[in-house]
Amino acid sequence: MPSTLIKFLVNRWTERKQTFRIPGCCELCLQPAGSAGFLCDACLQALPYSTCACSQCAEPLASPGRCGRCQSSPPAYDYGFSTFLYQPPLSLWVQAAKDHEQLVWLNRLAWLMSRSPPSTLAAADALIYIPSSRRRMLQRGYNPGEILARRTAGHLGLPLYSDALVRTGGRDQRGLTATERRRNLKQSLTHGQRRFCGEHLLIVDDVMTTGATADAAARLLKRQGAGLVGIWSLCRTPASSDKH
Repeated sequence: MPSTLIKFLVNRWTERKQTFRIPGCCELCLQPAGSAGFLCDACLQALPYSTCACSQCAEPLASPGRCGRCQSSPPAYDYGFSTFLYQPPLSLWVQAAKDHEQLVWLNRLAWLMSRSPPSTLAAADALIYIPSSRRRMLQRGYNPGEILARRTAGHLGLPLYSDALVRTGGRDQRGLTATERRRNLKQSLTHGQRRFCGEHLLIVDDVMTTGATADAAARLLKRQGAGLVGIWSLCRTPASSDKH
């Protein structure tokens, strides 16, 4: 299906859901909403949770363990966890938040993340997010990853460091291969003012695709003194042939 048609269908879907949404009803089946406030309990349980994945890069696997790529060429981050797979309806909700300024979805997605955190969360000292470039902030007006991280940190009562990383420019990462992402990040992502002394840091992101962004960020954080760096993404895309 052509990308322009997919984008058109997504736009129409988000417009219709926004127009015809009934307060107090599930966004997916229109039954009375449950504990989530926007989903019934049945639809909440039916979401595409990531149940079996590589313990380091969070790539979906057929059985638990560590994928071959991470064993042969491990990334700089020490472990990875994704709450969901990047599939509908999660993929549509992420696009609504990032591309259609429906910021209410960032609050909802943060709530979904906070109710299914990684097992390492209790040992983490703070959360980190990947900053947007100044140009991207001017274009969009907000950083979806930052809002998601702030809402998640608020739900969990953890500190969030906003001065650990700096984005100086670069292209949008979406649509780039892992090689192109690494090159783009090398030119645009740099360390911030904060220094660490062996802390356990957890990077929060919306979608993990190739792992290139997490790898670049983890390298910088460790150069700044971090002891252990993990990546926690809302969604993980399927396996890529150009991952690392």
